[in-house]
Amino acid sequence: MTHLQEPADIRLIVSDMDGTLLDDSGRVPDDFWPVLEALLRVGVTFSPASGRQYQTLRETFGEREGLVFIAENGTNVVRDGTSIALEPVVLSVIPAIVEWVRTAAATGSDVGIVVCGVRTAYIERTDAEYFAKVKPYYEALSIVDDVLAASSDDEVVKLAIYDFASAEAHTGPSLRGLGLEADVVVSGEHWVDVMRPGVNKGRALIRLQHELGITREQTMAFGDYLNDAEMLDAAGESYAMANAHPSIRARARHLAPSNDHDGVVTSILAAFPGLLQGAR
Repeated sequence: MTHLQEPADIRLIVSDMDGTLLDDSGRVPDDFWPVLEALLRVGVTFSPASGRQYQTLRETFGEREGLVFIAENGTNVVRDGTSIALEPVVLSVIPAIVEWVRTAAATGSDVGIVVCGVRTAYIERTDAEYFAKVKPYYEALSIVDDVLAASSDDEVVKLAIYDFASAEAHTGPSLRGLGLEADVVVSGEHWVDVMRPGVNKGRALIRLQHELGITREQTMAFGDYLNDAEMLDAAGESYAMANAHPSIRARARHLAPSNDHDGVVTSILAAFPGLLQGAR
């Protein structure tokens, strides 16, 4: 494993959640919380950057001064309870993707869609197996008869499709083949996210750096999957987890221990000697 060896002027730390900060059971490691409090105490901003919605991230972390949320894969950046960057999906894309998923499901594909609004997320597939896959990511979740009708007065920032087979092999390529005005990103083994063109965690991170007056060189970022690529590019000190997708491991400057071996905490403490004793 490689780490940042010398204390650096790091002012912003950004971390993906699933496969990165969270362990394999989906929990934040217990020893992360004192590290977070110490970082905030010495003036380092921490930002969870995730495909999860803002309400879910807020439920996990609470509202703390010095905490900024990059939610929905960069489509919604929230600071002090207010969105400072909001990137809605192109409206014409929404019905096209919804109808594709409905048709695919009707013809035998085991897929479901989440229409991700700012107020809440909307689903119309209701079986227990699918609901169990969706609920951990969406604290604000509405089961409706028609996701198009229900979301029509919300700002839709993302369309998330869950593929019980393989997102990278099946749903991702199929959705890209539609040629819509959207970016199609494989964000996990089973998840595909459809967003406004050019929107990603990296773009959100650059917006946040400008908002805070923090440079790329003062930024540390952690990630494991394809939707983290641009975010790692936007950080001077980029870390791929040992369990990361091969292309992410090749892209990052450093390699951290796996998510199930406290990789984020270990790497932060290596870069901030004495942090838990109150020293930078």
